[in-house]
Amino acid sequence: MAHPEPLLDLIHRAPAAAELLTWPFDFDVSRTDHVEAVKLASGDALEAIAGDGAGGTFFLCGDTAGQRPVLYADSEGQAGLISRDLSTAIQLIVRVPYWRDCLAHASGGLEAMRSMVPELEREYSDDGIDLDSCRASAVGLLTLDLPPAADVLARLLETVTLPGFVLLNEWGDTYEPISR
Repeated sequence: MAHPEPLLDLIHRAPAAAELLTWPFDFDVSRTDHVEAVKLASGDALEAIAGDGAGGTFFLCGDTAGQRPVLYADSEGQAGLISRDLSTAIQLIVRVPYWRDCLAHASGGLEAMRSMVPELEREYSDDGIDLDSCRASAVGLLTLDLPPAADVLARLLETVTLPGFVLLNEWGDTYEPISR
């Protein structure tokens, strides 16, 4: 299936990349149904592109002609922008697949978010997952650069607070911000 987003098209055409993004990175392009009908308050286009194991959904915002920020909405009524484009979102997901756990500490700033990384990396290792090997495979399959964790977390912290990306459910109720 041809897609106006080249990286998304590549993921769909490369089963090994799609499988790796699904596990261990929790970005499943085969699951694009959100738990309820949603729209952006601005009226801009919203395209579901992937889901995660907890029932959350990743969306591309805006029309296909310009830069399309990525918004994440969980299944509990929280949403927020996680990156300015899909490449940056994939870098975040691959570098820090536990980004939601880090984001839970956003009120403490970047240092609080970064302080979570060693423990969360250890949890993957304790579960027998070699994240470094998985990252190397994903980067190779998708031909992406992979910045340090501190850099992708700093971009996440900066992006998640951008105004103008308010998600509404079908009754017009506003999703809560994913960073508090």
